[in-house]
Amino acid sequence: MGVISLDHIDNLYWLGRYTERVYTTLRLYFRSYDVMIDLLGEHYKAFCDNLDIPDVYGSADEFRARYPFDTEDPNSIVSNLTRAYDNSIIMRELLGSEALSYIQIAIYDVQKAKVSQAPLVPLQEVIDHILAFWGICSPTLYFLNKTPF
Repeated sequence: MGVISLDHIDNLYWLGRYTERVYTTLRLYFRSYDVMIDLLGEHYKAFCDNLDIPDVYGSADEFRARYPFDTEDPNSIVSNLTRAYDNSIIMRELLGSEALSYIQIAIYDVQKAKVSQAPLVPLQEVIDHILAFWGICSPTLYFLNKTPF
């Protein structure tokens, strides 16, 4: 494989952080979504507090409409996914285009969810595509780790 630069190590680190953040927050969002709809509309405030993100939403409806999809909100799911994609583009030579396509498809899934009557279905596909991305990257990163520096 060869030597990997410190810049590429940094990009890999942030790629992993952002994909993990999207995966984890989506899992938490799924658990909170029904509670916000069925029981406690103000439950989104606890969600924001638990993730230490500012409550810039004002209502549960606004939160559900903006948190996953707002490209201007640096804490949104799509913003984190876009940052993961930006880091993955830099790593294309190492990871390959096939791996990067899973991040791109996940972004398309978020866009589908934004206009869907049932947004959790395409958002579940985001999780599936992140898992596929990790699966396809694992062998590459394993062998990279075994290469002497």
